[in-house]
Amino acid sequence: MEKLQFSLPKEGPLARESRQAKQLKSIIRYMSKSDESLTIPEISEFVRISIPTGTKLVNELLGLGFVVEEGKKETENGRKPSVYNLDKEKFFVVGVEILSKWIHVSVDRIDLETVYESHNRAFELENSEECLTYIISFIKEAIADSPVTPDQIIGIGIALTGSVNGHTGESADYFNHLDLPLQAFLEKELGQTVFIDNDTRVIGIAEQVLGQAKGVENALIVKFSRKLGLSIILDRQVVFGAKGFAGNFGHMQFGTKQRLCSCGKKNCLTTEVSGDALYQDLQDALLAGETSLYFQLEKIDTYTYHDVLDAVLKGDALSIKLLMEQGDKLGQALGNIANLLNPDLIVLGGEMVMVSDFLIDGVKAGMKKTGLLNSLKNCEVKASGLSRFFSSRGAACMVLKNYELINY
Repeated sequence: MEKLQFSLPKEGPLARESRQAKQLKSIIRYMSKSDESLTIPEISEFVRISIPTGTKLVNELLGLGFVVEEGKKETENGRKPSVYNLDKEKFFVVGVEILSKWIHVSVDRIDLETVYESHNRAFELENSEECLTYIISFIKEAIADSPVTPDQIIGIGIALTGSVNGHTGESADYFNHLDLPLQAFLEKELGQTVFIDNDTRVIGIAEQVLGQAKGVENALIVKFSRKLGLSIILDRQVVFGAKGFAGNFGHMQFGTKQRLCSCGKKNCLTTEVSGDALYQDLQDALLAGETSLYFQLEKIDTYTYHDVLDAVLKGDALSIKLLMEQGDKLGQALGNIANLLNPDLIVLGGEMVMVSDFLIDGVKAGMKKTGLLNSLKNCEVKASGLSRFFSSRGAACMVLKNYELINY
């Protein structure tokens, strides 16, 4: 099957793409966003072309197999026109989530129906050639094992933990020893168009396309898991910043416990509000003589922050106290951000969603301590309705959004 590329090169001989190719892409974009099948006059009006030209282009897409005829449109009188829609089985995207101890690949149809998934919980992310080789092999194997052929894939989206330049696809933390930017290197190795961004910003895109932030003008999406991150949406646009590193919320100097952050500084917010911080809080509390039915100091090395979250759901008073304290501090930080950006909505996502009923109470209390009344008056705080491990599908959304093939 002939592959219709969607990206428009900024340089080189393909920069001046033919008018007809642009019109074909416009038709595909229009169809991908429509909830109903469309007639040729409706398509022609949107693309601003004559009906004869629209007929010719739709017939070409029919011949390529990208479009299918889906019957006739009901009318009160006269000839019933044929209606057309995309053949969704011809358009697929691959989403990849790469975290410090997790890799997940999903193969999704253009309507985001997942047709194949693969993951490895034993994966460990390292800044090494061996790790990068494994990631490439894992993605290739997932595609090979899926029911989709490479020529049906229109792009690969990758959500990578750490600092990522969303403009260039370069990681500041991983695989920065390459001669090419990571995005360009992966395009060469995988033979597909690749988009790479920070996993938190990708979660923001997922919320904008499929979650609580859909249709919201201004929103803050908090990723509260092992680390802390923030995706900022202003006027429906995801904020990248000058060099693509916007959203380093966890490195605000908001702490008081003098804990050393992975960035080399002390008092970063993530050292006191995050999954890793929750584990440290548990250790400190037990050392200070606090008690719990679920935790003992002599067994501290056997616990993780997930155990604290489980204990919260079981009603453990110490775990609830530690979580509420983190929620209060997170709320104070978000109150300051709300004063600055005046969002309509704050969405709490990440693994902490499993205890969101407790967390939201703490966040709201903290926001009242720092947020101005006018800033908080119309600002809702909601838990994400998406699953804890949703970044791979978010990465698929990132591809479709870049190609303007999806509503948000």
